[in-house]
Formats: sequence, C-alpha cells, structure tokens
Amino acid sequence: MKAGFASLPFLILSAALACPSNSHYEICSSPCDTSCAGLSTRIQCTRNCFEGCECDEGHMSDGEACVPIERCGCVHEGLYLKAGESIFSNNCTEKCTCSRISSQLTCEKVNCTSGETCTCTDRVDGSGQGEGHCKISSEAQLNTFDGGSGHFLCSGVYDLALLCNDSAIPWFRVSVRIGEDSDDGPVVGEAIYVFFQDTFITVRNSKIWVNGRPVWLPYNKNAVSVRQIQDGTMVDLDSLVQVHLHHDGEVKVKVKEILAGKLCALCGNFNGDKSDDLKLPTGESEKDTAEFLHAWKAKDL
Repeated sequence: MKAGFASLPFLILSAALACPSNSHYEICSSPCDTSCAGLSTRIQCTRNCFEGCECDEGHMSDGEACVPIERCGCVHEGLYLKAGESIFSNNCTEKCTCSRISSQLTCEKVNCTSGETCTCTDRVDGSGQGEGHCKISSEAQLNTFDGGSGHFLCSGVYDLALLCNDSAIPWFRVSVRIGEDSDDGPVVGEAIYVFFQDTFITVRNSKIWVNGRPVWLPYNKNAVSVRQIQDGTMVDLDSLVQVHLHHDGEVKVKVKEILAGKLCALCGNFNGDKSDDLKLPTGESEKDTAEFLHAWKAKDL
C-alpha cells in the first residue's frame, strides 16, 4: 500500500504535463544543455536540474520551441536572434539579420533617403511586425525595450511592464520577484506575477496559480494562455504580451508594436529612445538608476 501511494503523485504529474512538439518529459532536465544560444556563446546557467520538458535528440530550444539544430539562430552582442530575425543598432544605422538557411549573421548599413526622417521603434524585427523585448538576465542585469540597462542590487517585487497610456487596449501588468542576496548576488526570477483584465497569474517553482487557484498546464481561458516550454514557462496575454520565465531565473517580456509609447515601469516606455527610460511612476524623469529601481517596487505584492 505504501509503495503504491508513494508513486501516485509522480504518476499524476507526469500525465498532466503535456510537452510541446519535438520535446519530451524528463524528471531532471537541464535548461542549458539544449539551448540554441549556448551553441554560439557562453551562457550563465544554474547547475540544478528541473522537472519539465526537454528537446528531443537532434533538436534545441530557440527560446519558444524545440527546433532542429540546423535551424538555431545567431547571437549578436549578447542577444539571441532566431533564424530570420533582424536587429537594428541603437541609432538605427545598421541592420543585422540571422539567415534562415545558414544561421549566419549578416549586417548592412541602413539610410534614409533625402527628405525622410528615420526613427527606430523596435530594435528586433521578426516577421515584419515590430516587437519590443525586455529582459532580466540570470545575473540580475536589466535591459529595457529601448536598450537601456541597469542592475538589481536589492531583493523585492518589482513592476517590469504595465500599460499606462491607452484605455482602448486591455490593461496588463507584469511584476517579478527578486530573491534575497546570496554569495553570487540577487536570486533572479523567483516568481512572476501577471495581471490581465480580471485574471491574476502567479508562476513560482514551476507551479502555476490563476486567481489564487492552482492549475494544470496548458491553461487557456479568456485570452490568457500559460504553457510549459522546453526551458521554462510562457504566459501569453491575447498575443499582445508574452512573459517567459526561464528555469535559471531569467525573465523576458515581449510586446507587440501596438504598445509602443504606451508602457511604463522598469522595462521603459518602448518609444525607441533609451534616454527617457528612467521615468518614475509619477511620470517624472530620474537620473539615478538605484532610485528608479526602488520607485518601481510593487507596493501590493
């Protein structure tokens, strides 16, 4: 009897965890061993393994799905680009593209014709629709939508991105918990909290709660989806916002171009100008990065 009961939780969890295409369930999976980014550059990663989905043999994770190794992308200045993606320099004078065929990076100069004014609303260009990308690395380094940067020094819950400037778009808010300092610095991405209309999602230790109730994955309801991917958990808000919590604590927020100039919090306002990223909740500018980070500490979490 005891032996039978001891194996029951494992059987229930294994059956409930449905893995995406080209991946399979592992009770002890390392997110670093099958990452496309790890092919091109040395990545900071945890030594721990996690229960979850792992790419099948001959496939690696591009951050969203398990793809054949030959379809892995490129790394440019520490930023991973999927095959077919392009990235612009901060001043929008150069465009670098990761080839879909050879996974090689090619760069070219871009110029405006006479009488035109060039502006850059999004550095990364995927399938023709501009998107914003904000990231907190596993080393607690923050990179905003517009290319600004900062470093977390204190633990706490911080607001990363929220809608501040358009009532016609459904309101959302993304917050992250930074853990207590350890010998190596802050523990990044202990949990994420996502608010979207009447839905409140908590992701912590590979467990998911929606409006305070634990749920099995995949979860799909009211334009909100939560699913397990090879190297973590993905939360999708009506295809407008995606939040990716990696197993190593890295947090990525991806937003659609329609949100450009309408956001606030630590990831910035997504207007193409990193010089005005350090804005307080009051809308005032702040020159001190530490004060800026402190101002966006969540008061209710």
